[in-house]
This record gives sequence, structure tokens and C-alpha cells, in this order.
Amino acid sequence: MSKYYITTPIYYINDVPHIGHAYTTIAADVLARYHRAKGDDVFFLTGTDEHGAKIAEAAAKAGKTPREFVDDLRPKFKETWKKLNISYDQFFATTNPKHEEYVQDFVEDLEQNGFIEKREYEGLYCVACEKFLKEAELVEGCCPDHKKPPVKQKEENYFFKLSEFQDKLLERIESGELEIGPASRKNEIVGKIKQGLEDISISRAAVEWGVAFPGDPKQTIYVWIDALLNYYTATKIYGDDIETSPSPSHPLHLASHQAEEELSAGGPAWPANLHLMAKDILWFHSVIWPAMLLAADLPLPKKVFAHGFFTVNGQKMSKTIGNVIDPNEVVDKYGADAVRFYLLSAFPFGEDGDVSLEKLDQAYNKLANEVGNLVQRTLSMINKYSIDPKLEARSLKLGKVKIPDSRFQIPVAEELNNLDFAGALRKIMTVAEEQNKYIAEKQPWTLAKEGKADLLNEVLLSVYNNLVGLSDALLPFIPETAEKMKKQLETLEPEPIFPKLT
Repeated sequence: MSKYYITTPIYYINDVPHIGHAYTTIAADVLARYHRAKGDDVFFLTGTDEHGAKIAEAAAKAGKTPREFVDDLRPKFKETWKKLNISYDQFFATTNPKHEEYVQDFVEDLEQNGFIEKREYEGLYCVACEKFLKEAELVEGCCPDHKKPPVKQKEENYFFKLSEFQDKLLERIESGELEIGPASRKNEIVGKIKQGLEDISISRAAVEWGVAFPGDPKQTIYVWIDALLNYYTATKIYGDDIETSPSPSHPLHLASHQAEEELSAGGPAWPANLHLMAKDILWFHSVIWPAMLLAADLPLPKKVFAHGFFTVNGQKMSKTIGNVIDPNEVVDKYGADAVRFYLLSAFPFGEDGDVSLEKLDQAYNKLANEVGNLVQRTLSMINKYSIDPKLEARSLKLGKVKIPDSRFQIPVAEELNNLDFAGALRKIMTVAEEQNKYIAEKQPWTLAKEGKADLLNEVLLSVYNNLVGLSDALLPFIPETAEKMKKQLETLEPEPIFPKLT
């Protein structure tokens, strides 16, 4: 058994979760479930990033204190992940006091090691991004992501000597010790590093809602430093020696998906096997975060992978346009499994893609027709035609489930190891399509009418075994459906899996 530690970003909690958050989290969940099925000791971490100027600003607009604001929003993420059947092991919040202590200790160690110094700095700061921007990065004087002009800030801050790690980072990335995916993103990062790295400010003098800088209470630690450290501090808080829950004022989800009070066996061990995220935060994860770890003489994560952005009906998601998709609403209509299936099959993971409710309708109907109907008609025919008591499928009623041999397994290990979710689902759905064609070609109803019992039994048992293989392969992707399939294949009692949409 090997350890597998996978993370999503801890999502910035200035608003409710949207479909982009769901995309990353569903992908991580599929990998976590896949590795558990392999027998790996999995730790799946997600959570919320709860400090920073943007949080304080959003809280003020809502007429709340920052603490009240994050305490009210955090459950929204947990509720959404529950609806989507996300099997995380821990839900992390950066307002956890133990995390805050470890962040201060980490920064203090970097300062003692000579990698932090205090300087005066003046620059253009985007509050929405929580970062300084260069003039060359602006588009018509505005932040390219948020379309707002940054504000000039001049203050005395503490700086991390990022520039000292340029060669070390290049060496580890180009050697593959730190794997960055997809390849196009790796090339972008390498090219940007070769242009030269500048030291970065890691404290703020005007942001009160954050972790106090060690030894200087007038400064708070830059929210990104605080946030990135969650991946490491989680291994200290939730490691093999599991510690007790923090105070109720800083609630954490100390739970497996099945029981909110129980922790998974064992905790995460650093380094992480995989950090998943959207492409807009890849720089922080593939350059700043590894440099911090090098400065602390800690191992680097094994892989960092950035997926693309969504458009909705060809337009960028925007509250102004009103096309932001609420994952809760689509789950209520289509069910979690159809949403999971659609998002991961719509386009290659790592590329930008377009989504729409019309395409989600089509994905739902595809599952209903190719998988749901296949289960129903196969089991119905087994019950109707399989009168030979020697038929192996009949032994299922006595609890003797036949495990299909390798001919009926669907190998998707290569696709999942490469994070090719769409490719894996294509391969799985091809098997379903082939089984439907096989039934149409062999016509069991005709074989029964002609009295060809042996051939009838062979056909139905072959389809049955392929359905067992399908249920195994689908389990990480659409777990609720796969479990329904397994139950029906065991009992031989067909029930609708995908009801007609209303």
C-alpha cells in the first residue's frame, strides 16, 4: 500500500462556490476514489482560504465582521461538496488557529535562514487578485483578470528572496522532479522563470484580517503565503498523530464523507502527490510555493496540474451577464452523477472549454440511454429468458457473484495517471455502446423464440459480465450510479437509474 496525498486549492471564500470550483473538486474526487479502489492509503484535502483584504471588503459590504462572514460561507462549500458526492478526508480552513501558528513558525524559520528581509516597496496592487502587478501585465491600465485598475501602494514590507531560487527551480522542473502539467503550462512557467525572478513581498501593513507577521504585529502575512502553506500544515495538524479539533469558533470538517466525527485512518504525509488547480493560480503553485519549500529544506510536491477555464454558451462566466452556473441548481435537476460525468467528459482536462445546460441535457440522456437502459433491458431479459438453472448468472440470486475475468475489465489506469478524464470516459462509454450493439445484433428475444438456450445464456452472461466491468470502471466517476448498478447486478432486480427529466 502506498500513500496518495491529493489536494484542491483551498477556495477563496469571498462568495459561494461556482461550477469552476466544482470542476477541480470533482476531478480530485475521481482520482481519490480511483486510488482507494487500488488499495492506496489516500488523503484528499480541500477547504477554504479565509484571510485577506478581499474577504474583509466583502464582509464589510455584507454588514458582517470577517469572522461572521467566513463562518457563514464555509458551510456553503461543504453543502455543495456533499451534494456532488465529494469524498474528501479533510476540509481545511486557514482560520484554524493551529494552522496560523504553523504559518508563523514557517515564516520565522525562513527569516532566520536569511531568506526574508524588510524593504520599502511601491507598486500596483490588485485587491481582487491579492497581488502586485507590473505595468506590462496591465491591459489598458487594468488588471487583465478583473478589468479594474490596480491601486498604488507604498509601504514597508517583508520580502521573500525568490530570486535566489531561479536556477534550483529550473533544475527541478526540467528534470521532472517537480512535474508540471499539462506540457503547455510547463513550457509557459519555464519560459517565465528564465526571464528572471524578482523577490516578492510576503507581508502587508494595511491588511488587518490575516495572520500576524512574527515579531511585527503591525504587519500581516500575505494571504497567498498563508494559503499555500495549508498543504504542508495539514500534514502537521492531521498527520499520523491525529490531534483534537480546534475551538468551535474555528470549525473544521474533521470528517470522512461517511461520518462527520471520524477521521480517516492515518493522516497525510508530505510531500503531496498532486496539487490540482485552475490555470490562473499555477504561478503561485509551481514557482512561489516550491521556492518556499526549498528555502525551508522540505521536499517538493510531486506534481502540479492546472486545468483550463469555462465559458458558458461561448461567454466568460460573469455575474453581470448572469451566466454563472450554480452547481447546487444543476445537481438538483440532473443529479450529482450526470453533472460529474458531463464536466469531465465535455473536453480534455487541462484545456479551456465551453459548457451549457443543453449539453448537460445531452450528457444525461447519453447516460440514461447507453448505461441505464442497458442495465434494465439486460436484467429484464435474464429474468424473462434465462430459465436454464445452470445459467451462471442465475447463481447470483444465491449470492454467488461472478467476478468477470480480464476480458471484461476496462483498463483506464493510463488515462487516469495522465489526468485524461475525458479519454477514460470515452473508453468506458464505448464498452456500453458496444454492448447495446451486441444485444441488437444477437437478438436474445429471437434466440429464446428459436429455443437456442445455450446461445441465449452465453449472450446474456457476456453482457452481464461486461456490466460488472462497467460498474467497476464507472465507480470513481459516477459513484452513486455505479453502486446502483452493482446492487441490481447482484439482486437481478432492475430499477430505473436515470429517470426522465421533468
